[in-house]
Amino acid sequence: MKKNRRKVLIRVVKSMVPLRSSSRRFFLLVVLCLAVGGILLAGNSKKGPSIYISVDMEGIGTIVSSAQTSSSQWEYSRGRKLMTAEVNAAIQGCLEAGAGKIVVADSHGNAQNIIPEELHEAALLIRSFPRPLLQMEGINETFDGVIFIGYHPKEGTPQANLSHTLWGSKIFELKINGIALSEAMFNAAVAGHFGVPVIMVAGDQNVVAESRKVFGNVETVQTKTSLGWLSAMSPHPKLICQKIKEAAKRAVERIREIKPYRIKAPLRMELTFKHIYDAEAFAYLPWVERVGGKTIAFETNNILDINHFLTALFSINKR
Repeated sequence: MKKNRRKVLIRVVKSMVPLRSSSRRFFLLVVLCLAVGGILLAGNSKKGPSIYISVDMEGIGTIVSSAQTSSSQWEYSRGRKLMTAEVNAAIQGCLEAGAGKIVVADSHGNAQNIIPEELHEAALLIRSFPRPLLQMEGINETFDGVIFIGYHPKEGTPQANLSHTLWGSKIFELKINGIALSEAMFNAAVAGHFGVPVIMVAGDQNVVAESRKVFGNVETVQTKTSLGWLSAMSPHPKLICQKIKEAAKRAVERIREIKPYRIKAPLRMELTFKHIYDAEAFAYLPWVERVGGKTIAFETNNILDINHFLTALFSINKR
């Protein structure tokens, strides 16, 4: 292709200006070199798609309880390794499909779970809270696709290992425009605000089913079969990682086929707490309406307002 471009350019230049003198030949040679150099640089500067990976922990294969997800528990070090391995598999798959920039957001607990020195060197890592967009911090319109690794079902889902919504000890339900959202759905809507589609999701059978129903024909990997809130059946971690790598590769290759997930404005958020005190306290804010004993609500046209509200809730309560 590049050789053909050079030949065409040479023919064009020759046809435009007859080569009659040495000075004119030199001038044309300089122009030709600059033009060919520009073509080559333009061809070499083309970058692959930028991928954003948000990583939670409860949906990682073989993780089943707080023993693996809590930093104070006896098997947490194993949970960190399993988590890091799955995100590395996703990164490798993206790279094999020609991805360019890859950003990974550690999005579980204190967001300091992925082992930095064991993470694939091709990725940038976002760690720790608080941060403005919580599990989606760093997402913007420059990205081409989003991948969710280790995601779990929303609170109240039957036969769902470690199911919860945002904050297991505080929040019972998050609704927008009357629809109860999982973390995957909410975070997908945040990505959709920037026009970026979710292209792959990994988690249990509930997460996979929801993703296919809500996001359409995205790539999915079932990392385990939930048997109950504290039990699940999983394949060997190496087999899970192989499936994640293959799915991530397909997802990047199919990236133009998948559309962003958006929730149409105006947006009415309803947040139901597990304790009545939290609803009472946040209802003191002048723009917040208390619509039930444990439920508050407010309206906005921008989903980032809801994300920032949730960030403030987390930040204040975590001090």
